[in-house]
Amino acid sequence: MKTPTNDYEALCLALELAVTAPNEEKSAQALEMAEDMQSRMTEIEVRRATKYVEDKLKKVTHEY
Repeated sequence: MKTPTNDYEALCLALELAVTAPNEEKSAQALEMAEDMQSRMTEIEVRRATKYVEDKLKKVTHEY
């Protein structure tokens, strides 16, 4: 996994980790990080990141 270089990439990673985390504790940690990132971003950036992660995860699930 590539290291994020900005808040947008960090938010995408945190959202993805929140969904794919191996347990509730890790998921909650990732959600906490995502909330922190969101507080520094515009609503449009947050929507764009959310859509990106949704599309990415849909693509991955369709590949299996």
